[in-house]
Amino acid sequence: MSDAAYLVKGKVALVTGAGSGIGHALTRLLLAAGCSVVLADLKLRPEAEQLLQEYPYHPTSTTTTDDGPPSSGAVATGALFHATDVTNWAQLTSLWETALTSFGRIDIVCSVAGTYEPPSSSFWKPPGISTESRDPPDAPLGQYRTFAVNQIAPMRLAQMAVDYWTQNRGIHGNFLAVASMAGYLHSVETPFYMASKAALVSFVKSLGALREVLGIRVSAVCPGTVLTPIFDPAWNKLLTAKDVCLSAEECAAVILRVLVEPQWGSGSIVETQMLGDKTAPRISVRDVQMEALYPATFQRPNHHVIQSRQNLIQRVQKFGMRG
Repeated sequence: MSDAAYLVKGKVALVTGAGSGIGHALTRLLLAAGCSVVLADLKLRPEAEQLLQEYPYHPTSTTTTDDGPPSSGAVATGALFHATDVTNWAQLTSLWETALTSFGRIDIVCSVAGTYEPPSSSFWKPPGISTESRDPPDAPLGQYRTFAVNQIAPMRLAQMAVDYWTQNRGIHGNFLAVASMAGYLHSVETPFYMASKAALVSFVKSLGALREVLGIRVSAVCPGTVLTPIFDPAWNKLLTAKDVCLSAEECAAVILRVLVEPQWGSGSIVETQMLGDKTAPRISVRDVQMEALYPATFQRPNHHVIQSRQNLIQRVQKFGMRG
């Protein structure tokens, strides 16, 4: 594990959910730091459209990265939007290919897109029963959209990214997913949301060894309440500016820290929330020690488990995802 900071200047990032809220705020921070960004979302809000004007896409520019030699030849820089429904794997593939074609490389993947168990995909609005449900009751492969957005899309993106980075060892990959404190909390109102974020937390934790084995950083940020457009719909008026909560910009600043600071990136689960009250608010950032839940037997795996892990590591180090 490197003790050096991961510098984003001159890198290329792919950010889902970049059209609004936390994703937009993170995109602005990355661009301001000298990182080119592919914005992925269903559509862009006006503030995200403005970013495309402030940081126009230049197909050929000369740039350098702060952690390596000058790039050979001309490279693309700036911001580029690619309309993407993250639940559609064909669109994720198109997003990936567009990013590579446009910028020539992908260094950072931030899976920020999320949904808060809307009536269209809710445990309490069953498919084929509730008129509000939009999850098809007769799908050949059943899937709730809440899980498709919150859980499956980041996993698919991580799979694509790790395959790419293991085939391009000169790129120091950095994958970050925005999960939620809901990943280790529980609520009868939104069981799909809680479960989808819990799966994402577990997934990121499981990939923590990639940094030691391949130099690929993997992290998750678990925010508490953040005031974003997710609370705009009438069915979800749970939060207002009067509440003590993080702004999208404050949350994005923590995400950027997790992307670059050396103490994170090895399957880190980092919680952030606003504490206190309106007169004395303070932002809390802490590592969530999931290992505290491990049974004692897991701390002492048997020979077969150790050998199986070593075999996987050797195969991945040699062949990447294609062994």
